[in-house]
Amino acid sequence: MSDGKMAVIFFEIGLVLTLVSCVLGPFGISGWAIACAVTACFLACAGLFLAVSSWKETDDPPEEEGRK
Repeated sequence: MSDGKMAVIFFEIGLVLTLVSCVLGPFGISGWAIACAVTACFLACAGLFLAVSSWKETDDPPEEEGRK
């Protein structure tokens, strides 16, 4: 798995955790809300690192035109 794909996965998981944190906070479940927010921040930093490190990776090679 390339770093770019892993960065997208980290972004998606972090987004879900952020939304969970936003839902749990107003209901007074602050312990889980803070834990989700901290984990989302960590995943955002890790995703940012992976995205920048994969900046010069080549995209998937194009398929040959003769194959169908």
